[in-house]
Amino acid sequence: MAHQLGGELRQRGDPRRHGRHVMTDFDGEDVEVRCDDGQVIKARLYALRASEGEPRGVIIAPATGVQSSYYRRFAGYLADNGFNVLVPDFRGIGRSAPPDANEYRRLKARWHEWGTQDVEACIAWLLDRLGGRPRISAVGHSFGGFASLLAEHAHQFERVMLVGAQHAHWTDYDRHRRLAFILRWHVFMPAVTMLLGYFPGKKLGWLENLPRGVALDWARGASDYAKTIGTDGERIMHRVSQLTLPVLSVNPTDDPYATPAAVRRTLRYLSSATCEEWFVDPRDLGVDEIGHFGLFHQRFRETFWPKALHWLLGTETTIDMRPDDAHRDARCDDLPRLPLRIRENPRFLGGFHGGDGGI
Repeated sequence: MAHQLGGELRQRGDPRRHGRHVMTDFDGEDVEVRCDDGQVIKARLYALRASEGEPRGVIIAPATGVQSSYYRRFAGYLADNGFNVLVPDFRGIGRSAPPDANEYRRLKARWHEWGTQDVEACIAWLLDRLGGRPRISAVGHSFGGFASLLAEHAHQFERVMLVGAQHAHWTDYDRHRRLAFILRWHVFMPAVTMLLGYFPGKKLGWLENLPRGVALDWARGASDYAKTIGTDGERIMHRVSQLTLPVLSVNPTDDPYATPAAVRRTLRYLSSATCEEWFVDPRDLGVDEIGHFGLFHQRFRETFWPKALHWLLGTETTIDMRPDDAHRDARCDDLPRLPLRIRENPRFLGGFHGGDGGI
């Protein structure tokens, strides 16, 4: 199917050249990615068979307990517009999960390993696949955004887009849902996980099953993520602090997980990076709600997706902020402390007026 799509695109030309953002729904190519610790994870590659100019790639890092297939339409959209897109199922999730409960209980996996092992292996795999001197970026959703920063070779990314990226420190949840989230993710989930040896998210209809280590790391939720990691935590987070790449934090204003406190906790680890924030009000995209998962839904392909595309391409690298808005091109550790006003970004929204689960 990917080869067929490549032929179609060669016939009609590069969609960027004609200012089109076409949408082709295709399944991509199943691939395997071997990590340094020997774990093999499944991933899906959405790629053009041939492209003009230097190759460009994107790794989409999923949210906790979310399969790679959830991002297939957004990945296909980026592939339609010149990117080779790799979307992994992290260890223990989706097609990278063990076949039965007994093997699931034996799976040794920690939350941070989705970054230090899985994303790290995806970087090496995509660089090797594209050859030459490819330019690759990352789009990380929820904890997947945080995980994309933990990879040893995250400095290879040209730019990183974080969508609702945080690591579930309980005080950062939306205050109206904080108690419910604490009971669910920090009381019920660890208790069931300790009892069963893994978290049966599928049976509960909440998310995918989670390995024991991942569920307990989430439930632990330390304010300083180095403490959640434990051994090597300080070294890993120091490496994150040395990243100098451009980082864009995109956050719907109705996201109960990725509140301003939560996403700025993430950005403050990036003390050497250059950060921009886009707070997106649902009304500015012509909808009543976006929530934690909505921006990857197809209904935003004419509004949010083109803006994300242009930022990843580097064709929209600056944002017109209102005079009293705080932090265009700011160092991440310079972001003002809460509380502060959240403003939508008028240029990012471009004049467009018109789920509960894992993190």
